Amino acid sequence: MEMGENGLLKKIYGSFTAGGKGLKKRKTDGAFGSVILGPGDDAAVLRIRAGTRLLLSKDDLVEGTHFERSWADPRRLAARLLAVNLSDLAAMGDVKPLGCLVSVGFPADLPADWALGFLRGLKKASSRWSVPVLGGNLARSERVYLSMTIVGSGESRLIRRAGARPGDILAGVGPLGEASAGLDLLRRGGAKARRRGGVPRWALPLVRSFMEPVPQLEAARRLAPLLTSMMDNSDGVLRTAETLAQRSGVRLRLSLSETPASQALLRFSWERGIELRRHQALGGEDYGLVFTLPARRWEEARRRVPAVYRLGEARRGRGVESPWAATKAFEHFR
Repeated sequence: MEMGENGLLKKIYGSFTAGGKGLKKRKTDGAFGSVILGPGDDAAVLRIRAGTRLLLSKDDLVEGTHFERSWADPRRLAARLLAVNLSDLAAMGDVKPLGCLVSVGFPADLPADWALGFLRGLKKASSRWSVPVLGGNLARSERVYLSMTIVGSGESRLIRRAGARPGDILAGVGPLGEASAGLDLLRRGGAKARRRGGVPRWALPLVRSFMEPVPQLEAARRLAPLLTSMMDNSDGVLRTAETLAQRSGVRLRLSLSETPASQALLRFSWERGIELRRHQALGGEDYGLVFTLPARRWEEARRRVPAVYRLGEARRGRGVESPWAATKAFEHFR
């Protein structure tokens, strides 16, 4: 696509975001009157009644883009589909998941065992996270297409991508670079990877990070009162920082000197001859959280969630300052 993902997103935001050409702000309820937040954040927000907000988000897994049937277990794909959608809710702060709608497109020649495996995985994940499946749709498609809409509720104060201020600390919670390493291993292992024969034992935690991301719902709930902005980390921390900087109107200085790395990731980067911090900056699919908060609240954040780590700081200006700023981050349609 000539305009690229960012160009298309700008068109979408200009057409449908509250205050844009397509969706005007209104003082009274009615058409669009209950819309608090439309496209451009991790979830849309509707006003249901005073103090109560309904949140909706949607994410998909597409064969050939996010996975290949040769190495992807349908049960784990179902769990991943729910997890990446829950991550969008977590990125909005203290949000309670209410349920989900699931739509799938299956090829006519898809083995029944594959489809049933996906349903079993979805049932197990639904039970694990207490998120009921409310309905959905089934259609035929050329390749497997898995789509979910997640619904949640939150209180009046939700955390948006806009809100960072100069002097804030940029921080994160959740893994960095683990999932993209796992995806690399799965792609290289091909059909053998599904049976684990194509992935060495030491690397299995990396594969698990990709196939079974853990949405940071509890961390988001604990941190929400302290934060000025937040976003989930799905396309790499450099891309995430660029988005937060643009939406907040600040310059973010990005440093990964304090970010965690598992022994498996250290071995992966050594065996591949990859610079660890660059891999962590550019690799996506982790679905942790990246956020900002006032420097005076940092020690309290560490008490509430000991696993948080510093990623940098916000300054006056625009854009992202980092050793990898000239590197193109992940983008669809490129």
